[in-house]
Amino acid sequence: MSNSKQLFRISKIFGAYYEIYSQEHGINLATLRGKLRLETKKDRHPFVVGDLVYVNKNESSWIIDSLVERKSILHRKSSSKDAHALSANADYAVLIVSLKEPETKSGFIDRFLAAVSISGMEPILVFNKTDLVNEDEIISATSYYQFLGYKIFTVSIHVENSILELKDFLKGKVSFLSGNSGVGKSSIVNLLTESKIQSTQEISGSTSKGKHTTTNSTAIFIPDGTVYIDSPGIKEWGILHLDKDELLLSFPELNIAREECTSEFCCEFGEDCKIQEIFKELPEERSKSMESMLESLETPFRTTRRDHWNRSEKGK
Repeated sequence: MSNSKQLFRISKIFGAYYEIYSQEHGINLATLRGKLRLETKKDRHPFVVGDLVYVNKNESSWIIDSLVERKSILHRKSSSKDAHALSANADYAVLIVSLKEPETKSGFIDRFLAAVSISGMEPILVFNKTDLVNEDEIISATSYYQFLGYKIFTVSIHVENSILELKDFLKGKVSFLSGNSGVGKSSIVNLLTESKIQSTQEISGSTSKGKHTTTNSTAIFIPDGTVYIDSPGIKEWGILHLDKDELLLSFPELNIAREECTSEFCCEFGEDCKIQEIFKELPEERSKSMESMLESLETPFRTTRRDHWNRSEKGK
């Protein structure tokens, strides 16, 4: 074989080893060339799943030589010791949420949208378990996010063909798939890939929470060119990698007011602030999400129970 560099995508990471894939060569294991390890030793993993890399073959071993510039990268950061690059070069960041059993909390969705806002990926919301709720409940859960301009899909693994519109939309693209425990993400991945690659776990009747069934992000390659990057269940979307201005700009409701602001780099929320006026008009769910995230930035690395606010608690 020629020693010319070959282009691969990283599909999984095993400690110091990287699983890499190309249509021509299939799946192989690779390591970093020595100099590259030294250059990036400050990072636990210099590359993440989804990265495009140039690779050389040295006798029987594949050696990663260099990284292709990323077009997108998604981070989460919940504490000083819990910062992760989750995926690179995806077109879409897809959050699978559950309408019931368990109902995904609105704060979790809003934190995902904020985290994705600076990633270079387009956020997609997939509301699962439509068979467990009525039409009014579906509209209540999805209408405001549709109003804000986010792409929404409603699905049920128990309703034949309900996944087809989502599958067609993601065809030929690279999509990062995420969701918290129990929302049915693994079952949806199985349907999208027409396989049972991912193991599934029944929901516990006493806790209404599922168990983590995957332990590491994995890229799944479909012959038509579609790539799904399946992530392990995420308990909380940390947004500490954002600064205050980035957080404000992640709320579409505030963008117009922010663009009209005459005090550049202000964001002091004074009495005459247009952002403050719109902030007061936000739906209660969004207002609480904003307050919670601002509080997280002001007191980093500390958690607040308000992050777990649920629309079902409204009025209590």
